[in-house]
Amino acid sequence: MTLRILLADDHPVITAAIRASLQTQTGWEVCGEVASATELHHQVEILQPDVVVTDYHMPGPAELDGVRLITSLRRRYPALSIIVLTMITNPLVLRTILDAHVHGLLLKDCPLTEIVTAIARAQRGFTYIGKSALRALAPTELRTMLPCGRNGVQRLSARETEVLRLYLTGRTVTEIAATLCRSVKTISRQKNCAMHKLGVSNDRELFECAALQGVVLPLGRN
Repeated sequence: MTLRILLADDHPVITAAIRASLQTQTGWEVCGEVASATELHHQVEILQPDVVVTDYHMPGPAELDGVRLITSLRRRYPALSIIVLTMITNPLVLRTILDAHVHGLLLKDCPLTEIVTAIARAQRGFTYIGKSALRALAPTELRTMLPCGRNGVQRLSARETEVLRLYLTGRTVTEIAATLCRSVKTISRQKNCAMHKLGVSNDRELFECAALQGVVLPLGRN
């Protein structure tokens, strides 16, 4: 089954570069490109994409800008995966975007391969936060808002840290098991134990914990 992806950005150079990258992926189709929030809503209704990769601020009415745009899309199309690609580096704004329950958050300085990773994770129902977005989320003054306990990091075993590093690059538990020559059950147990030690309960909290504590930051995917 083809994965249908709609691109939304008012900079045609950006959408052209993303389209060229995504079209190399087997089973993926860029079904359309839009340059405004109004057009995005219209084309989502017509094209019925599986994934939208959108800028955060789009030309259009105020009620369809920023987090209102994301909230409106999620309310009208609950099965739609939304990945936000933005130039914004303000950590409070980035947190607002994450609080809108997007499937991916990337800054526009990210490599195109990260957009591919974000879409692949969204396809499996997971969240992906890009490396530069993670760094932007990590100012010292935000550490008190951290979802994970400070002592949890020191309690991670070497194997748990290894599993989390791989998981944060976008690999699945099954892929990690194959990479490390361990059973899926073992990898799943190590991941769950690590998350328990860190005091996080989902992917988004795990990514934020990694960024804000300065540990297990994603490595480049091999």
